[in-house]
Amino acid sequence: MRIRRALLAMFLCAGGVSAAGAQERLYVVNQAGATISVIDQQKLAIDTVLDLRTLGFTANAKPHHVVVEDDGSFWYVSLIGDGRVLKFDRQNTLVGQVKMETPGLLTLDPAHDSLYVGRSMTAVNPPRALGVIARKAFTLVDEQEIVLPRPHALAVTRDGQWVHTASLAENQIASVNVATGRVTLTTIPGATRSLVQFALSPDGNTMVAGGELSNTLLVFDLTKPPPFVPVREITVEGKPWEPRFSPDGRTLYLSLLTKNAIAEIDVASWKIKRTIDGRLAQPYGMIIRQDGRYAFISNQNAGAVKEGHSGHEMHGMAGMSASDGWLTILDLRTGQVHSTLMLGNGPTGMGAARAR
Repeated sequence: MRIRRALLAMFLCAGGVSAAGAQERLYVVNQAGATISVIDQQKLAIDTVLDLRTLGFTANAKPHHVVVEDDGSFWYVSLIGDGRVLKFDRQNTLVGQVKMETPGLLTLDPAHDSLYVGRSMTAVNPPRALGVIARKAFTLVDEQEIVLPRPHALAVTRDGQWVHTASLAENQIASVNVATGRVTLTTIPGATRSLVQFALSPDGNTMVAGGELSNTLLVFDLTKPPPFVPVREITVEGKPWEPRFSPDGRTLYLSLLTKNAIAEIDVASWKIKRTIDGRLAQPYGMIIRQDGRYAFISNQNAGAVKEGHSGHEMHGMAGMSASDGWLTILDLRTGQVHSTLMLGNGPTGMGAARAR
């Protein structure tokens, strides 16, 4: 057994990357540029940039979101424009693709072979169904009907029993029982929230979602089956977008799209501890490194999104195009920006091993 493990390690290293190294990679898509940046999370530097056009895809491929296997063996990306979900191996070789209409957010089932695919928020009238892809064979095995319009936010529970998705158009969450395919709808009363994305706590007991239109964060108790009633809702101004728990589950970080900031929330009290800004311009996707030291934040820098907001805030980055976005590497100990990596046009989603 020891010999086999040693040979496997030698094989991976000979291929140019160790298994541990693959798990330390961060993948960030440039939606408007048809490229994907691969980041070394330890070196805090760009490792390589994949141009989808060299793989036969169009300049309008619009890569949107990435998820990665826990061991770093494979990673998956959705292409809104080209209507594909792609599968890459740890050497960044394209090994499979599935055709699908307007794929958006992705999430891995930790207990089964399924990759669930939502719909892009840019689609005019997306299908009211989730794509279900078998990861190993990489084939589309089902279109799970969910009845609610414009499904976007997407998460699978830690035990793989439930898939939850939320509507951007209505205050509804559809919860799919994986074993039976039965859908339970949760209707949240009151003003429209437009839930952008979910995040699950490390222990799997809590799910949160940012309400883009309501400027609130909603908290749900996953120890009880759906339908849900939010256990609390707190005000977080600035179009809360991507929530991420710290690895220890004690802190929640939330990107604020129009405030050019990150909110740091104490989970025990659900109060905002601090708001961090600096070298952020429409922060979108976010990943917390597994040691909890750094947050990686994609910045769209896409121009004004509300009256009085300047957009295109290049922060003195001389020589860069006004339409370029970047990755802010934020030191969470100090609350200061460690460094900035220029990515290209329209960075949105990102993925890393064990990021949920």
